[in-house]
Amino acid sequence: MKQQLQHLCFFSLVGISALTAGCSGSDKPALAPVEGTLTKDGVPFVNATLEFHPQTHGGVSYGQTDETGQFKLHYTTGEPGAAIGKHEVLVFGGHEKGKTSASSSALAGNPDEGDAPTLIGDPDAGKKNRSGRGGAPAGPVKITADVGDSDNQLSLTIPS
Repeated sequence: MKQQLQHLCFFSLVGISALTAGCSGSDKPALAPVEGTLTKDGVPFVNATLEFHPQTHGGVSYGQTDETGQFKLHYTTGEPGAAIGKHEVLVFGGHEKGKTSASSSALAGNPDEGDAPTLIGDPDAGKKNRSGRGGAPAGPVKITADVGDSDNQLSLTIPS
């Protein structure tokens, strides 16, 4: 009896996996490789998370900027690239290269004074009293990008 139950569970999982693979394969859009650079005021924007949301069909692609502001996108399934077409890009976290990170500026005192980093989508921004001076916006920055059907080298700029 125990062995029959194990076989039933195994074959149920195999069946569900086959159905899921069949459904997701037909819904997945054509992907194209996407790499690029993220800057703000001409300075690389580092340690930021990028989400590319296609405006037509497909899932989200994700990337992370390195210490030079470079990023490479991966589709929601883990494959390299993004859906072809126009995207709304959300930028979370990060700071301009050469400025301190969020954790070190928080330890240094008031983040609204001096050479505080430019943070995007600071999760604590809604809790802080910014009084309109400096600091990070309360949510992610939204920009747009077009992904073509071949290799894409994008230069994205965060508005000042």
